[in-house]
Amino acid sequence: MIKLDQHFVIDKKILERVTKLAKITKKDVILEIGAGTGNLTKFLLEKAGQVYAVELDKILLLELKKIKTSKLKIIPGNALTIKFPEFDKIVANVPYSISEPLVQKLIYNNFKLSVLLLPEKFVKKLTSKNTKLSFISNIFFEIYLDIEVPPECFSPKPRVLSRIVLLKPKKIDELIFADFLKQKNKKVKNSLREAIIREKGVTKNEAKELLKTLRIDKKVASLNLRELERIQEFVRNLNV
Repeated sequence: MIKLDQHFVIDKKILERVTKLAKITKKDVILEIGAGTGNLTKFLLEKAGQVYAVELDKILLLELKKIKTSKLKIIPGNALTIKFPEFDKIVANVPYSISEPLVQKLIYNNFKLSVLLLPEKFVKKLTSKNTKLSFISNIFFEIYLDIEVPPECFSPKPRVLSRIVLLKPKKIDELIFADFLKQKNKKVKNSLREAIIREKGVTKNEAKELLKTLRIDKKVASLNLRELERIQEFVRNLNV
C-alpha cells in the first residue's frame, strides 16, 4: 500500500516550474526524494545529466522501473537512513512526514541548490524566528519562498496547502558554531572543543580552558532554542 503522506504532483505547470527553478543543466546530477510515480522524475530527466531517484514504496519502485533510460538511477530505501550519492542539486516533492528530518539531513551534504515542495505548515516553522529548526537552518541556508501550491495540483489531494521552497547553501561565517551544530550526538563541551580545535588549530588543553565557564551538560541534539542562542553568543565572545 502506498504511504498516506505521499501526494503526487499532477499539474504540469507546477512540475515545469519546479524544474525551471532548479536551473538544471546537462552537467547536473540531481537527487530526487520520494520519486513516487515518476511524474517529476521525467521532467528532471529531460534536463539533467543524471537523476538519482530515491523511493521506499515497493509498488512505486515498479512504476519507476518502467522509465527506461541510462540517466536514471533508482535507489530503493528510506531517504532518512541511506547514504546519499554525490549530487549537485536536490529536487523533490517531499513526503510530508519526513519534511523536517530531511531538511536537517541536508545540513550534512554538499550541494548547490535544493528545490522542494513542502507542506505550508512546515514552511512556516522553517521560516519562523522562534523555532529551533529555523535557527539552525538559517545558519546553513539562504531560504527562498516561491508560490503556494493548492491541493488540486496533487493526487491524492492533501488537506493542506504546499509551497515551493528553495534552499541555497550559504557561505558560513560562524565556522566554530556551524561545526558544533553538526555534531548533534555529542555532549556540548565535547562538540565545541573539537570544533574549536579543528577551526582554530589550538591544542586540546587550550580548547578546554576556553570552555571552562560553559555550564551546559547536554547533547547538542537535545538543546532548545534559548540554549542554542546562548551557546552561539558564548562562541562569538571566545578570545581565540
